[in-house]
Amino acid sequence: MKRIALFSLNDISYAVEFADQLIRSGWDIMASSETVELLRNNGLAVLDISAFTGVKENYGFPPTLHPKVEYALTADDQPRIDLVYVNPYPPAKGNDIGGRTLLALAVKGGRLAVMDAGDMKKVLSELSDTGEVSKALRSELADKVSFEI
Repeated sequence: MKRIALFSLNDISYAVEFADQLIRSGWDIMASSETVELLRNNGLAVLDISAFTGVKENYGFPPTLHPKVEYALTADDQPRIDLVYVNPYPPAKGNDIGGRTLLALAVKGGRLAVMDAGDMKKVLSELSDTGEVSKALRSELADKVSFEI
């Protein structure tokens, strides 16, 4: 069973490299529209979150706050989102409710919740070494999200 990572990024630095590493490790990538475009333009197979949710309308923001996404982040059924990589936009641009909610739902569901490139590098290093992410790193990431949001 493939694992799914959801990317919704304000800062797309390293997005291509991170997605490529996950794909090479057997993961599927789902992303918000701007990130989908970047990843596809770099030859990576990625699912647009709007296709996952079935939302066809363009509201000017990705349909990440959707019951299907919440279910995939908190339930043990399939499809299941196993990793959320969200770096919310800064407060100067407004309150990133969607991004912060995705991170909170990932923590609630016991998923990997990654907020920045440094932490994503740690996750990818552990996945590369052992195929899994340690309980210690999972806890560190969850604590960071809980403190930041």
